[in-house]
This record gives sequence, structure tokens and C-alpha cells, in this order.
Amino acid sequence: MNDPEARPVTILTGFLGSGKTTFLNALLKHYAAHRFAIIENEIGQLNIDGMLLAKNYGQLIELQDGCICCTLNDDLYSALETLHEDRDSFDELVIECTGLAIPSTVMEPFTIHPIFKKYFPLKRVICLIDTEFIADQMKERDEVLRQITVADILLINKTETVHPDYLNDLQTYLLTLNPLASMFCATSKKQFPFEEIEQVSYSHNNNKSFSLVKNIKLSTVKAKTFPSFVQQHLSDISYRTYIFPGEFNYIDLFLALSKLVGKHSDRIYRMKGIGYKSDNDKKIVLQTVGSRVDMGYGDYWEEGEEKTNVLVFIGKKLDQLNIETILNQMLKIPISEKK
Repeated sequence: MNDPEARPVTILTGFLGSGKTTFLNALLKHYAAHRFAIIENEIGQLNIDGMLLAKNYGQLIELQDGCICCTLNDDLYSALETLHEDRDSFDELVIECTGLAIPSTVMEPFTIHPIFKKYFPLKRVICLIDTEFIADQMKERDEVLRQITVADILLINKTETVHPDYLNDLQTYLLTLNPLASMFCATSKKQFPFEEIEQVSYSHNNNKSFSLVKNIKLSTVKAKTFPSFVQQHLSDISYRTYIFPGEFNYIDLFLALSKLVGKHSDRIYRMKGIGYKSDNDKKIVLQTVGSRVDMGYGDYWEEGEEKTNVLVFIGKKLDQLNIETILNQMLKIPISEKK
């Protein structure tokens, strides 16, 4: 994001009624001196959310009568081209998705397309969660799980509507769905922890994320402490962490992961990983965005830090996909061939 022409992108997701527009208005107020461009998506010919936004933004583009992740995808590209031409009028871009959007599709231009990736680098994905209704939403709509599992930040909203014990159980459960995410709560209506949120990013929170993954084990979760919806989903959604000390052949790994997530995009919701090359001091960062793989260099390995490969998959019925076997075959020296 050091390119003076680049404008970082925040994607707001969350199911219908989770509070995305309320959050966005609070964001505009909190950073009143910061110039935001906003892409507002609404299903229907009249964009009510756009009408509800505060007026202290630099640019507002409304994408209506469709979902930004499917029927309006071409319109999104056109909107980005327009914004790039007028990039001097704003500092940062926020995209508020419709509540039915699958965010991994919306993320693709900012993580895969080389031009948009350069000029509109993805800063973070924030998923707002309606504490009171999230249980029913997860039962009824697969989009809710996809929104939760792809997010860098899970922002639990409307917490005053539930009992504290329920909230604690919900927080623990959500971390079993997405152990890569940072979690925050809105302390009360229209009050959000913006300073803490600002510390979390799509590409630079790898160390924190993987530390978190190692500290959470599904086997330690006691289902009886959760509401009934948790017991229903724990056997369905899972994550798996794979650690390999050997060095990968990264061309082979990229092709293998591309084939894997392309074939099983309905089963693999997210993959995130870090790896190393013996001839380079920077970490290799791997992430899946929808059915595609994004691979590039990240931060430097810290002095004394053990270089290893850690890949985390989140999805459904992962054990049936033979992921560990596939990854092992992508090592320069597969474990099975070591003496």
C-alpha cells in the first residue's frame, strides 16, 4: 500500500439487518477528516441504504437491482475504473455488500487481478453479526457461514439484546468457524472499536492468526455449553491446520491448490498459509479467494523465528479431500521419501 496511487479497500459483509450501514455511518463520523469513496450495493431498484448514509464521503457509487458478487460483477469493475480515474478525490474505498453476497467473489478483483490488486489493495474484510438472530440465520442460509469464514474481523453487533452467557458461547463458537479472524464486540449501539479494528489487515495479521489457530482445538469444545445451533453445525464446519518443516515446490503447490479449491469451492471456504524459501528471507503468503489461489511475498522472517510451512483450511468435510496427502506431494522432498 506504499504506492501513492493505491487506495486500500475495506469490504463490509454480514447478513441482512446485521448493521452494516450503521457501522459505515459511524466509521465516516469517527474518521471525519478521512476521505472515503463508497460502493453501496442493494438488491432492488431503490437503494435505501445509500439514502441512509451520512453525507461526509468523497464519492458514492450505487450498484442496484442485483448482487455485487454475481449479476453486478461487471458493474463493479466499471466502478473501480471510474474511481481510479478520480482517485485524487478520496483516500480509501469501502464496499458495503448486500446481505446475501458471498464476499469471496467480491474479494477477487483486489487479490487476483494484477491491476486492481495494485491500485486497490484489499485492506480487510469485516463481517458484522447480529447477535440476536445469527443462530437462525446460520440454520437457514449458507451465505452466512461463507461471510463468517472469509472475514478478517468478526464484529459482533447488538450485543445488548442477549444474555452475557449466550454471548460468551457465541464468541467461542464463531472462533471455531473462523480461527483466523480477530473478534470484536460493539459495546453499545453505534459504538465500535475503530482503533482496534484498524490494527487488523488482510495481509499482515498472519502471525497473530496462526498463533490463535494453535491455541484452539475443537476437541476441547464442550458442546453442552453451547446453544442447540452450535451442536448442529460443529460436525459440519471444521478447520484443519497442516504444518510441514520441509520446503515446498511453490509452482507445483500453486497448481495443486488451484486445482483443489477450484474443484471443491463448495467445500473449502477459506485457506490461508505461510511458507518459506531457503533462498529468500521473506515469508510466502498463500490465500484462497473463492476458487482461486493468491500467492506472494509477505513480511520478513524475524531473527530466530523457525521457518516452517503452516496452512489452515476452513470448510465442510475437509477430511474427505486428502489435503495432507496432496500437500505432502508438493514438498521438494515428500515425507514419504525421507529415510
